[in-house]
Amino acid sequence: MRKLVLLAVVVLVASMVFVACAQEEKKPEMKEADPVAEFKGSVERGKALFMDPKLGTTGQTCNTCHMKGGTVAGQMGDMDLKAFDALNAAYPKYWMMAKKVMTLDQVVNWCIINPIKGEALAWDDMRLTDLVAYCASVTPAKPEMKKEEAEGE
Repeated sequence: MRKLVLLAVVVLVASMVFVACAQEEKKPEMKEADPVAEFKGSVERGKALFMDPKLGTTGQTCNTCHMKGGTVAGQMGDMDLKAFDALNAAYPKYWMMAKKVMTLDQVVNWCIINPIKGEALAWDDMRLTDLVAYCASVTPAKPEMKKEEAEGE
């Protein structure tokens, strides 16, 4: 009787292995990533975060200090704020407010922690990547051209 039970178990296990092998698992096809679309999506998500008061606890956003999405210079108290301009090429650098050399992602986190009183984003948090992608993509707004200048060209 024991031999019969053992034989039945062996047959059952063997049939399960056979069925598992016969039913080849279908893997989803991996689409090739479109780098331009991926970056554009990251920038758009970063822009949304830049305007999101939920990033901090003060009700302010990154845009509170860096007006018009960082495209124009401004004044915050006695501090001059420059428009973002090729930030990806400007960092790492000495950052006066923190009194040390920082990368752009560290500066973004500094701003989240200090002015808007939020929690720092982990270095591998996609939100930090998206915010940095947005900030690095911003170029200053061009001053409006006067009608006479436009006609002269």
